[in-house]
This record gives sequence, structure tokens and C-alpha cells, in this order.
Amino acid sequence: VLVSDGEADKAAASLDVAVGHACDPPELPGLAHFLEHMLFLGTAKYPDEDDYTTFLAQNGGASNAYTAFENTNYHFEVLPAHLPGALDRFAQFFIAPLFTEGATGRELKAIESENAKNLQSDTWRLAQLTRWAASPEHPQHKFGTGNTETLRDLAARPVTLDLRPAPGGSSAAGGGAVRARLVASCRPPLAIRDALFAFHQRHYSANAMRLCVVGKQSLAELEQLVLPLFYPIPNINRPPPAWPGEPYASTMRR
Repeated sequence: VLVSDGEADKAAASLDVAVGHACDPPELPGLAHFLEHMLFLGTAKYPDEDDYTTFLAQNGGASNAYTAFENTNYHFEVLPAHLPGALDRFAQFFIAPLFTEGATGRELKAIESENAKNLQSDTWRLAQLTRWAASPEHPQHKFGTGNTETLRDLAARPVTLDLRPAPGGSSAAGGGAVRARLVASCRPPLAIRDALFAFHQRHYSANAMRLCVVGKQSLAELEQLVLPLFYPIPNINRPPPAWPGEPYASTMRR
């Protein structure tokens, strides 16, 4: 969506991604929220961690973002003359983030501080209690903020063997032979930085994004500005996530 407003005293943009903490991997609660924080801290084109926030601050602007259950939203405002520079930096969040090792470690501390602050809020604690009351099989049950305990490098999980019935097998009680098969499972080690890259590549697809830009330029000029900057965002035609079943038992919905 492009909005031309010749009388606007600020230009602005907002990009919404149809992914939230409902898509967090079970072993890494809070990953979507952590990635939201990390996108502000350097890209291949603008590697300085403070480049985006400094540019906005020096040009009458500000920015913010939030992670919800099914969506993550990024937005900024800036003086109209500096919209092109702000958009260029903004678009790189979704094209080539760096997720540097140094920034990853430091920003984990910011996530921990945010979670500690939330723990002092009755509203937040009540909201988390309602999530934990949901079925563990439904993403409503997840812990979306994350902290240093949930966002960590994962050690390798050793091979486990499960004995499962094989197709065509019969019951031993019926006098026939029992057929079974061994199923092996394991997990290689996973660094939290690698998990950020994997989550970004899997979910930050152009078809899952919606962009709105407001500027003093004409609609034609805004289109000429926006398209070259955001067209490089990869499009893997990610299907929208679906959540089968109800999050709460019928007795709790009464």
C-alpha cells in the first residue's frame, strides 16, 4: 500500500510478516521474538549495528517492532526528505541480515531483561497463565518472549531407538507372529545463530509480507522508490501456517 500525502510532516513505513511466536520451534521458545530484535543489528549492506537507529535519530525519526502470536510488525517514521535512505536500510532487514555472533550474545541479555520486566506485570503474568492452560499440543501454549534459558545453543541429542508396530503385523494374543520395526532418531547440535538464519529463511518470504509506505512523493514516485528496494526479498511461496484443533478443552470455553 502506497500513500501520497503532500502535507505530511513525517514519512513512515510499516512491514508486517505473517509469522509470530506460534511458529517458534518447540525446542527454542521465543525465537521469533529474538529474531525481531536481531534484525535491527546489522545487515550485509549496512553492517554497523547502530546504522539504522542512528540514521533515523539524526533525521527526525524513530522505529519500533513487536512480535505477536501470528504476526511480527516493523515500523518507522522519518522526516520526508530522508525516506529513501530509511527505506533502503529497512528493506535490508528482510534481504540480508547478519545475525553476528557478538550481537547475538548481547541481544540475548536484552531479551532476558525484557522477560524480567514482564514478570513484574500482573497483566503479563495472567496472559501467560492463560497460555499455559492451553493444550500443550497447540501453539497457544507457547512461551513467546523467550529468555536466556530457552534461547540457547542446543547440544546434540543422542540416537534413540523406538520399537513400533510394523504394517501388516498381528497381535501375539491372536497366536500370530508379531512384526515390529526400530525407528532411530537424533538431533545434531544447533547454534542459536544458525537457528536465526533458518527461521528467517523459512518464514520471511515475500508472499507472507505486507508493506505500507507513506510519503510526500506522488504515487508514481513512491512506486519507483519502493519496488527496487523490496523486490529482492526472497519469495519461497511459504504456505500460511495452520493450527488444527482447539487450544482449550470444551470445559474451559464455557
